[in-house]
Amino acid sequence: MGILLQIKAIFISSFLLIFALFPACLIALPFGLRRRLKIVCPVWAFCSRMLLRFACHAKIDIAEDHRSPDFTVTPTHGLYVCNHQSFVDIPLMFTIYQAPPIMKKEVLYIPIVGLLAWISGGLPVSRSKVDSRKKVLDQAKDRIVTQKIGLQVYPEGTRSKDALPRHYDKIKRTLMVFSFNENIPIIPTSIYGTRGVLTQKGYIKTGRHLGIIVHKEIVPKDYKNSDEFCRAVWGKVVEGHDQIKTRLAPLNET
Repeated sequence: MGILLQIKAIFISSFLLIFALFPACLIALPFGLRRRLKIVCPVWAFCSRMLLRFACHAKIDIAEDHRSPDFTVTPTHGLYVCNHQSFVDIPLMFTIYQAPPIMKKEVLYIPIVGLLAWISGGLPVSRSKVDSRKKVLDQAKDRIVTQKIGLQVYPEGTRSKDALPRHYDKIKRTLMVFSFNENIPIIPTSIYGTRGVLTQKGYIKTGRHLGIIVHKEIVPKDYKNSDEFCRAVWGKVVEGHDQIKTRLAPLNET
């Protein structure tokens, strides 16, 4: 049964990549990023829902979106800040919004997936190289300020080992501080449950209950300084995570 489940998941994932995302991205390729996102974002949302439901056999019990209407238009704008639990985080977030993420450069080398991520606006970074990090930071600033296209970031830098949001003092706040200085709103996002979808060996664990809360945007002008602003943003992320965990942890323990 376990092997059949893995085969089914691979088949569904491959089908969605080849027959849904790949054609949509090829159609969108000749256009600028803003038009590209209008074409591919609905497809990413559909594929993400299908992937979680039929390949991962997970259920999204909580899906709340508290953004103002101005922030729900595709493509999104503002900086989206989220806690990081697993590889499944991005499909879960794509079910509600499709802000391109800053991603590890290694993703580009994954057949088909790397091409789709690049076409869809993902910003690859080599975290071990200073020049690469600086280049992506400049690209991110241009994306947010000049192009006014949303960007998704994980201030924790990598997945937390215990699946809990890291302490404020241990997160990376460069883009959050930049957003404060440029008066760019930040949309905090809280997720829970994705860590248990895959085992340490990469096998699917069925019946997981997932939750995501997209909080109302936080505006820099409402805060005295960047530290107060960043603490408010991360505080919302942690608060939302704890709310979801309280409701869903008992279900995931059964």
